[in-house]
Amino acid sequence: MLSTEEINDHSRWISVFEPLPRERAALIEKYEVTQELLDYAIDPYEKARVEVDPDAGVTLLIFDVYVPTHAVTAPQTAPIGIMLTTNNIITFTNAETNFVNGIIANQLRILQKRGPVTDKLNLVFPVLYRLSTNYFGPLRRVDQQRQQIQQNLQKRTGRKAITEFMEIETGLVYILTSLKGNVSLLEEFKRRFASRMSTRQSNDLDDVIVEAQQGLEMAQMTSDVSERVSNAYSKVLDSDLNQTMKYLTIYSIVLSIPTIVSGFYGENVKYLPFANGNLSWLITLVITLVLMVACVIFLINRHWWK
Repeated sequence: MLSTEEINDHSRWISVFEPLPRERAALIEKYEVTQELLDYAIDPYEKARVEVDPDAGVTLLIFDVYVPTHAVTAPQTAPIGIMLTTNNIITFTNAETNFVNGIIANQLRILQKRGPVTDKLNLVFPVLYRLSTNYFGPLRRVDQQRQQIQQNLQKRTGRKAITEFMEIETGLVYILTSLKGNVSLLEEFKRRFASRMSTRQSNDLDDVIVEAQQGLEMAQMTSDVSERVSNAYSKVLDSDLNQTMKYLTIYSIVLSIPTIVSGFYGENVKYLPFANGNLSWLITLVITLVLMVACVIFLINRHWWK
């Protein structure tokens, strides 16, 4: 679906939502779009980057945006395409990223209230700023969730914490990858087009880069802390398992003594000590208890209980 909105007398914003084949052909014929860049723009698995076709005068920005999802293993980011042609801005979204069109439309209305929008970049940079700051809220919630899990671990360890940490770390992988790509994209765009921008536009781009880098640092810090807490939790579980296995081993050693004594006296062997006496049963019990006490004293002296 294509929708068009006027930016100024010479430029328009064309919103492209999951275009049909005939709409793709219309983009190529009417709006200065090349087939190669169009394929990049509509690819839902494209990584954040800058693509420039100097012959056609078209620049494509693939920018990753945060997409809230409740599925543990689902990607929490998705790419959008922002194509800058000679006269127009063309954005490419899908069902996951369609909310970006609302952000662009709202920003366009704000700029038009202030006065004529003389340059396309005056619309693009505030939108990128807003999309970059959208990462902050989820990152704060992830850190709060991590803190809550950490407090619960101090009281009691449980299998549920493993699932919760898996959800945190999976989401952070997607966010970290996207933010790294966004920072690289913005720095590459500045390197290529800084000479063509006004001072205000250059400052706006610097603000976007700062916010993207801040989000990257927040995500990296949260990821590092979560990884350390998760590793500490794993060590606690390993320590508990080792302690349990130690106790079971000690119990097995001590409880094997009655089996050895009773098994030995249960054999058909002549001339065993005390085997034929009236108190043989009690004597074997005494032997068993003495050996068990001696074993326990030996283990205590060896500090195997600690």
